[in-house]
Parts: sequence; structure tokens; C-alpha cells
Amino acid sequence: MKSVKSMREQKQQRKSGIRHLRMILLLFVIFLIIYTVFSYFLVKLMLEDTRISFLPGFLLHAGIMLFWFLPVRMLWSCRRIGRLLFQLFSIMNIYTVYELISLFQVSITKDHAPLRLVFAALVIGQAVLVLYVAWQLQRDSQIICIWKRIAEPQEEAEPIISLPSDTRIPHDRRVDMRARNRIRACSLALLLYQYGMLVLLYLLLFLLRYYINDVQGMQFMQRTLLMASLFSALIWSLPVVSLFLYKPWSRWIIPVMWIMEGIRLLLTIPQLVDIFNTQNYQLISWAVLVVLELLRYVLLYRLLSYFLKDPFVRVYWLRNYHASIQEDQEL
Repeated sequence: MKSVKSMREQKQQRKSGIRHLRMILLLFVIFLIIYTVFSYFLVKLMLEDTRISFLPGFLLHAGIMLFWFLPVRMLWSCRRIGRLLFQLFSIMNIYTVYELISLFQVSITKDHAPLRLVFAALVIGQAVLVLYVAWQLQRDSQIICIWKRIAEPQEEAEPIISLPSDTRIPHDRRVDMRARNRIRACSLALLLYQYGMLVLLYLLLFLLRYYINDVQGMQFMQRTLLMASLFSALIWSLPVVSLFLYKPWSRWIIPVMWIMEGIRLLLTIPQLVDIFNTQNYQLISWAVLVVLELLRYVLLYRLLSYFLKDPFVRVYWLRNYHASIQEDQEL
């Protein structure tokens, strides 16, 4: 009884922690929207009579704000990797304070001078708030309990029955429905991810060209990432089709696609090493390439794991289960 009561308390604490986390995320998203809107109008008022390349930098700033919705969405679903991404983004966000130096180097009218101080306070406040939220995700006891495993009540151990390999699992239409819905959702999500990533990378690297003073390096990184994304989109189109048609051999196609991605990396890395030794591209351009490539593969792995590790999908893809389906169809 004590173990059952303790499990109920842990579940209640987890529900309370989820509500607390989502309230923080909701307030954070509202602040991001307000911050982006106010920043736009402040920059527009300050630099309306000034010819300066600061505005493209701000547009990049606003574009990066959209990427905050990725960790926020993962945290809303209580994904552990969302907390890691949020902390990574918060550390990278500190660099935005450095942009204030370029703003104070611009000569603006005296009437707009107070707006520069307001904008500086807004940027610093945003950086402080992001770090505070990251600290809350790591230290708040209500939020930490979300990712703690709930101790199940101990029951009498039952003997484990090992079924023979030729034992057929009975056909259940409810399993079919849930598994097929999950597989169809996986195929659509994979399609949107691959081709959406192709567009997002193009837009992001286009904005980064205004932000990083390495035109040739960023052009090369943009071309390399687009070719890699196009290759991935083409080869992963086969699993998209097989998953959409509920083919059981899709589980074997997916590892083959990962092997093809690995072969591409093995062929590409020596070429990149030669270019790194011969060309004088800035390190920040290479860092952009490495980070975006790593992020692309991590998100792809998490996407596939979320769908394909579902217990209904795993049962649906068992050979014995499909034998039962064929028997029912024959009957």
C-alpha cells in the first residue's frame, strides 16, 4: 500500500511539474514575440535615416528566434533532449549581447539616443531571462521530477514464459489501427522534415551570409549543406514511400539509409579536410557547417526513434504477427 501511495504522489508531482513547466514556456514564448516586435520597431526608429548593415543582422536575430520554438516544442512534450537543446541555445544566445557594440558605434540623432539605451536594456534582459529559464530547467525541483522515473509497486515475480520462435501472435485490428496511424504519421513527418530542412537551411545560411564576414566561406558551406540535405532528401524518399504503404521491410530499409549516410560522410570528410588545409575560410564558417550537420542528424534520429520505437509498431512489424494477418485474410 505504501508503494502504491508513493507512486500516486510521484505522479501528482509530475503532473504539477508539467503544468509549471508549460506555464514557464508559455510566458517565455510570449516574451520572445514581444521582444522581436519591440526590437524591430526600435531598430527601425533608430536607423531610419542611417545607412547601415545592422538591419540584416537584426533580421537574422529575429530568424534565430524562430529556432527557439524547436526546444520549446520538445519541452512542451516533456522530451529530455529539449532541455539539452534549450541550454545549448541559451549559451549561444549570449553572443547576441556582442551585437550591441556595433549599435553603439553608429552615429544616430540625439532624439533617438535614448532608444539605443532601451534597446540595449532589452537585449541584455532577454539574455538574462534565457539564462534564468535554462537554470530553472536544471535546478527547479518541480521541473526535475518530470524526468524522474516513477517507481512501480513491487509485485510478486511471475515466471517468465519464453515463447518458441514459431509462436504466432494473434491478429488484433486495434493494433493494426494504432500501428498504421503511427507509421503513416512517421512517413509524413519524415517527408516534411527532409524537404523542410532543405528550405530552412537555405534561408538560415542566406541570413548568416549577412552576419559572418566570410563571403566565400559561407558560400562554400551553403553549397555543401544544401548538397548534403538534397542527398538525404532523395535517399530518405524510399523509406517515406515504404512507410506510407505499410511495408514490413521498411524496418530494414531505414538502417540501409543510415549506412548510405555514413558512406557519404566517409567520402566527404577527406575532401573537407583538404579544403580546410588549402583554403583560408574562417573557423566560424566551419563551426556553422559542423553544428548544422550534427543537428540535422540528431533531429532525424530522434524523429525516427519517436515513431518507430512505439510498441504497436514493433508488434506490427513482427514476422509472426504478419503470418497471423495473412491467415485471417485467407479465412
